[in-house]
Amino acid sequence: MSKSEAARTAALNGAVEGGRWVRITGLTSAAGQKLNGKVGQVLNTTPNNEDGRLQVKIDGDTSSGKLIKEANITDVPRNELVKTCRLSARGEDSILEHKVLLFPKDHSMFTNCNPKGDSPVMARCGLPLAVKQVNPYKDLSDFGATDNQRATYLMIDPITGFAPYQWQTKVGPVLVYRPDGLDLNFYDMVCVNTYFFEIIDLYAREPGTYDPMKWVNPTYFQRIVRRERDQFNWILNII
Repeated sequence: MSKSEAARTAALNGAVEGGRWVRITGLTSAAGQKLNGKVGQVLNTTPNNEDGRLQVKIDGDTSSGKLIKEANITDVPRNELVKTCRLSARGEDSILEHKVLLFPKDHSMFTNCNPKGDSPVMARCGLPLAVKQVNPYKDLSDFGATDNQRATYLMIDPITGFAPYQWQTKVGPVLVYRPDGLDLNFYDMVCVNTYFFEIIDLYAREPGTYDPMKWVNPTYFQRIVRRERDQFNWILNII
């Protein structure tokens, strides 16, 4: 399998970026016991000190990481990892416009977020989606490199069809996920994008001559999702 084929497979099926996900266990000190049960990412593949400790970036900790022995971490099993979608910025030149990334289902991104999500339209469609800006893979200083049309659409107002100014320019890449900790797979995201591409033109009509609630609702959204599923025989989580 070529490098590009491997990257495409990972983008479709899900990958872990930044280090393997682990759970802290068995620490006995007063400070360590507070970390037991927490998830984190191992930032180095081999110990970088004499007593064999690995640097682990713990969820919710603002430091650069804690040095923890291999004996005090266990890998988070695959069935406890949730699929999320990273939407690339225009200047990232990604193989695919979005990719699936995996996070532990008890990560604070799921437990501490608004259950209604961040996308006003998707909340009304019965599929709350959190939308969070993330660091880019490369420099995005070139003109238009930070554009992310799909992220902008996610943030449009259900009535006007316009996104807040801060979501119109210099958006950059974003991570999209379900606040309930359920999977959002690659083709789920394709369906969401398709829905927005279709409704955005409906807002171009003369203001006051239409009722946007006719297309911002679960029934209209699910009709598009089912159409895409039936046409391409996709396995979806959002239907």
